[in-house]
Amino acid sequence: MDLCFSLCILFALSDFKMWTPSTSTASDRDQDRKPTSTEYPPHQVDPDGDIILFTPATSETPSVDAIEGNVPRKHTRFQVSSKHLTLASGYFKRMLKTCWAEGDALSTKGSVEIPVNDRKPEILLIILNVIHGHSRQVPRKLSLPQLTDIAVATDFFQCHEALEVFAGIWVQDLKPLISSSLSEDTKKWMMIAWVFKSNNILRQTETIAMQQGTGPFQTSNLPIPKSIKDKIDQARQKYIGLLQEKIGERIEILLNSPAAKKQSCCGPECDAKHLGLVLRKLTENKISYSASVPSLSYKPRSPFFTICLENVSPSTIIFMVEDGRRNGPEYCTPYKRCKRRQPFRK
Repeated sequence: MDLCFSLCILFALSDFKMWTPSTSTASDRDQDRKPTSTEYPPHQVDPDGDIILFTPATSETPSVDAIEGNVPRKHTRFQVSSKHLTLASGYFKRMLKTCWAEGDALSTKGSVEIPVNDRKPEILLIILNVIHGHSRQVPRKLSLPQLTDIAVATDFFQCHEALEVFAGIWVQDLKPLISSSLSEDTKKWMMIAWVFKSNNILRQTETIAMQQGTGPFQTSNLPIPKSIKDKIDQARQKYIGLLQEKIGERIEILLNSPAAKKQSCCGPECDAKHLGLVLRKLTENKISYSASVPSLSYKPRSPFFTICLENVSPSTIIFMVEDGRRNGPEYCTPYKRCKRRQPFRK
């Protein structure tokens, strides 16, 4: 009898627990909608953010925690706000629409985790701090490689306007380091100038590439538009064509051909010396050339001189044109007093 009574009480208590009303609050439900961080706690760019961005931390690109001296992690994670991202970035604005998986997950669950590959964590953190208005956490000085990475990421995420003010500070600080010689840094500056609308720097780097390039312009996998590449290549080809024409004209004058006889400088000895100097310069710069002289059975005409400048930078040959101008007939003293005749005297 006592056993039956005890069982009845037990069943009654279990039924009471089953029908106990839920005591969860609105804040608890909101907490459930926040992104989970079961793997590693994120950098809270926005503690109330509804998106977790994560990027793999490789040996080449250590996580921000590793840089700060903490234990390295498999992924670097950032808790951010979808509102800030969609306002600042065209890339995230499109992604977070409901027609995409990420946008659908955000709308349904209230949170979403998004991978961001090929982006260095420290670079991504700078951009996210700018987007979320954390100006005091944004560095005022960067290295050229860092600024290059930020420009590449800015173009990828399409957040140009958000980065505009800080980009001006960074570019102005590094501007004195721009070299006048063509190098990989020239291409980096060209891309930075294009992304952040620094037109003066863009023109400067385009001119350097056009004058000093030795072939078709190579972008080195930087997001430099094809229009800029084509502009450099076309300008270089046009410039080379003009130089080729001028050098050819100068050589024919020095060869004292009948057609150019009246334009000859001083006399045959003077012309011969300068012809040798020009040919030596062509050889020193590994510029190939050839001349075809017509057969004596035909009426004499000007020799045909060909110069190949395809793999030569215009800056290495422009001196020949300038030298030709300085040594033209209008600059030459009378033949009897010409100093360039001295080496040919006995």
